Amino acid sequence: MNGASHTGFIPLRRLRHLPIIASSAFACALVALCLTGLGGAATSTTFTDPAGDGGTWLDITSVDVTEEDDGGILFQVNFAGRVNWDEDGPRVALDLDRNPDTGSGYYGTEVEVAFEGEGHAREGRAVLYRANGWDFRGATPPEGWGWGLGPHEVDFFLSRSFLGLAPNAGFNLVVATTARNPDTAPNVGTFDYEPVPGAPPPQLGQDRRPPRVFAYDSRGTAGQPAKLDYWVLEGRGKARQVIRIFKGHRRVATIATPLRNVSPFRVAHARWRVPRGAHGHFRYSVRSIDAAGNKSRLAWASLDVR
Repeated sequence: MNGASHTGFIPLRRLRHLPIIASSAFACALVALCLTGLGGAATSTTFTDPAGDGGTWLDITSVDVTEEDDGGILFQVNFAGRVNWDEDGPRVALDLDRNPDTGSGYYGTEVEVAFEGEGHAREGRAVLYRANGWDFRGATPPEGWGWGLGPHEVDFFLSRSFLGLAPNAGFNLVVATTARNPDTAPNVGTFDYEPVPGAPPPQLGQDRRPPRVFAYDSRGTAGQPAKLDYWVLEGRGKARQVIRIFKGHRRVATIATPLRNVSPFRVAHARWRVPRGAHGHFRYSVRSIDAAGNKSRLAWASLDVR
C-alpha cells in the first residue's frame, strides 16, 4: 500500500481506488467536497445504536444514510473504536422491497455490501453480494460504486438505479459486524429508511414463509449441562424452537423455548443437563416455529457424551 498510513480516510466514492490519505483532516474535507460537488445538495438520516453493546472490537454507534440529488446513496457506519484495515469490517444489508418474507434469511434483505480486511493475502476491499435463496452469493459491482475507511468509520456508496429503487422509495437496512459475537444495528430487526419524512412503511401481508434452521454437532459430559447449538433464519425475526434429544430411537428429553427474537447473525443454543451415568452417542433435532405458526423442517445434529 505504498507505505502510507492506514489512519487516514480513504475516499473511494466514485472511483475504484485511490491511494490511502495519511491526513484524516484533509481526507474529511475531500469527502465533504465529494458530497457537495459531485452530487449536489445532500440530505442525511442518522440511525443510532447503543455503544458498548457489541461484545466485539467493532462497536457500532450509528449509521448515516446520505442521499444525493443524482441518485447516489452513501452509507456511513460509525464505530466507538478504531477501524483496523487488516480485519473484516461491517456488512450493510438492504431489504429493497421491504418484505421480510422474500429475499435472504437475513431479515429478507436482497443486497449486501461488506468490507473484507487485507489479512487474507490480499488488499482490503469492499465486496458486493446478491440474495441467493436464504443466503448470499458474490455479485459484480456496478460502475460508479465506492467505499472508504476512516479512523472510526466505514463507508459504502451505491446508486438508486443499480438498486432498482425509485427516487422516493424507502428501504430497510441492517448493519452487522463480522465476529463470533457480532454487533448489529439495530439490535433486532431492521431500520426503516424513508427519504420522504413522515411516509409510513408498507403494510405486511400474511406470513407464509417458514423459518430455516441448522443444528451443529455438540459434545457433553455426564452430569453436566451440554450446549446444543443451532442457527435460525426467520425473516420477521421472531420464532420459538422445539429441541428433542434421542438415544437411539428413544426420546430422552424435550426442550421448548418461548417465542422470542432470533438473529440471523448469531448462533443460538439450548442447554440440557446430561443425566449422570449417560455416555455414548446421542442426537438431537431442532424445529423452529415462527409467530404465524409456520414450521421449519427438522435439523439434526449429534451429541457425543463422555
